[in-house]
Amino acid sequence: MSRKFSFTVSYTVPVEDLHRALTTDDVWRARFAESETATIDLSHPDGAGTIRIHMTEKAPGEKIPGLVRRVLKSELTFFRTDNWRALDGDVAKGTFEASSGGIDTEMSGTYEMHSTAEGSEIEVVGTVRVKVPVVGRAIEPLAEQLQHRALDGERRFIEEWFAARQNG
Repeated sequence: MSRKFSFTVSYTVPVEDLHRALTTDDVWRARFAESETATIDLSHPDGAGTIRIHMTEKAPGEKIPGLVRRVLKSELTFFRTDNWRALDGDVAKGTFEASSGGIDTEMSGTYEMHSTAEGSEIEVVGTVRVKVPVVGRAIEPLAEQLQHRALDGERRFIEEWFAARQNG
């Protein structure tokens, strides 16, 4: 079985600016510039205003929950691919797929970015499945939380990135 989830990530920047940032290589290179455990591969297979971001990250051992450590087959590595389409009016849609090495997981879903009175937001809807006997269902909420934390980290980085450009 799989677990369904949804959440919203709110931004203080207008949707046009957010979309431009999320589909610009420079933002992603800056985001991962100091990471010692992550890599990115960026491409624009559908042309200008779109992007495919493939991220790989190795989890530091001390940050892995005990329940997960007990069922790991090897080093825990996360793989995530985001695809963003062009902005259509004030809406952009995207998809994500994620998996991991060391524990058999699958995650996929959709993004929808749109304007709000305060700026913009991304609605995230997806499913996660952890294929581990007995404890898989207990790990699924942890995988969902990891996706939420990753997107919150990206939100903080992008808002700081915009603030630095406005003040600099």
